[in-house]
Amino acid sequence: MKNRSLTKWLPPFTVGFKSIFIVFLAVIFLVELVLHLRLQMTTDGAFLHYVAYLINEHGFVPYRDIFEINMPGTYLFHMSIGKFLGYSNLAYYLVSSVWILLILGVTWLFMQNISKTVALAACLFFGLIYLKIAPNYMALQRDFILILPIATAVFLVFKYQTSPLIHFLLGVLFAMAALVKPHAVIGLPVLIFFSLIQNESKIVPKKIAFSFMLGGGFALVGGLMTLALPFLWLWKIDALASFWAIFSSYTPLYAQMSGNFEFQESVGRIRYILDLYSGFGGYGSLLIASILGLYFILRYATSIKTKKRAILLLVLAFVYSLYAAIGSKLWLYHWMPFVYFASLSAALLFFSPPDKTYKQLPYPKILPPLMFIGIVIMYLPIAHISQIKKNFTDITNIHEQIILHDQDVHVFSSPATNEIITKTTQYLKQHLEPHDKVQSLGMATGITQAMLFSKAVLATPYIYDIQFYHHVSSDYIKQLRADFMQRLQQKKPKFIIKVQEGAPFKSKVSGIDVNYEFPELAALIQRYYKKSYSGNGFTIFRKK
Repeated sequence: MKNRSLTKWLPPFTVGFKSIFIVFLAVIFLVELVLHLRLQMTTDGAFLHYVAYLINEHGFVPYRDIFEINMPGTYLFHMSIGKFLGYSNLAYYLVSSVWILLILGVTWLFMQNISKTVALAACLFFGLIYLKIAPNYMALQRDFILILPIATAVFLVFKYQTSPLIHFLLGVLFAMAALVKPHAVIGLPVLIFFSLIQNESKIVPKKIAFSFMLGGGFALVGGLMTLALPFLWLWKIDALASFWAIFSSYTPLYAQMSGNFEFQESVGRIRYILDLYSGFGGYGSLLIASILGLYFILRYATSIKTKKRAILLLVLAFVYSLYAAIGSKLWLYHWMPFVYFASLSAALLFFSPPDKTYKQLPYPKILPPLMFIGIVIMYLPIAHISQIKKNFTDITNIHEQIILHDQDVHVFSSPATNEIITKTTQYLKQHLEPHDKVQSLGMATGITQAMLFSKAVLATPYIYDIQFYHHVSSDYIKQLRADFMQRLQQKKPKFIIKVQEGAPFKSKVSGIDVNYEFPELAALIQRYYKKSYSGNGFTIFRKK
């Protein structure tokens, strides 16, 4: 009798326990989302926003007037933000907040087909992971942006019967992702195949093979039509040739850069990639939880369709772990598509089997949700919330506030980065006159923010100078150096902002054939410029 009453009691207790935890997560998520709007854009986001500013406000042509290797979809995205909302921190993080809410909304729409409880847990879990990383360098990162079209593709496959129209739309959505990162299309074949088998009780290989080729054809048409539009734009503005020159000549060299790891041969590079891949970007525990979530569904779910969908989520998690490896730089933000699908798979541990199956579980009924809660707690940004509050308290005590587009500068970064942003912005706003030009030297967090906030106009196409210091013996890098010196000699911008070697916020170049010596540049600065302001790790030179 005791066992029977316990069996009857556990399911409602478990449901209540899950509900309390979901409410707890929702509260933290809302707090994080509000704090998210007060952050300072950093690194890649600030760089891309500055590029958008130059294109929108000063008529710069991407790839021709700005040397950059990103796909055109990235620029169109940031140009849209600037056109409609401006270039302030608030506008930037408002879009970031809306984007994560859109991703979570689409996720809810297809995950609720498995379970509404699982859908809520999955949405909140991934949302908190994103908001935890965003203050550092994740907000509106390209690998985060492309999750929305991919998630929408998963929704279409979950929601609708397979058809030529669905395959066409899959091609459109993955082309949108490819316009941000080309290898994001790696998940398209998986979704086409799943759309063909999810409603099939028996798989006929010949029939599936033919249908797969046909579906791939419709997806290809949709993808090519979508890809054509931004490249027609590049052709219209006379940027297509420059895009191809950079894509074909510089991108292969850039792909061999290795962050802060040194190697001089291909074997060392392979070892570098394998070492980073084996750790799954620090999300190995999330992968384990996602595998356990799939096992739980396969063992105790009664719906075949639910089991197939659970398999798809884990397959996509593995596929997008390969996406990170294909990019050959397995930095934290490159793992975001993998983290997205692994989070959804891990949330399957919150699945509630039919009541009768509780009698069949060979372990305590509360164990699966407890395992999920344990994983979530590992990634909760509790300490991060208190740190943000501390930073905001410190900011209110700063006497020198910079007003940018009617918004205060909101800083959540290191003191060294804070200084280069605030001091450089102040200096440029005080000394820049109409038609003055500025040249930045050194890939450092803070310089591009300062140039954006002070509305400084770049003197040459080179915002950063990292391309001048790796593969220095190659003919293409020699050409870039010569082009840069010729343009700098002609323009002679009023200010040059140079980050010093060893500065705490400077990104390092490492890999093959690295050499930081640039005597022609040093001679030009010495001849035509004098030091006007020195800060912690950076110097502003003014034309004599």
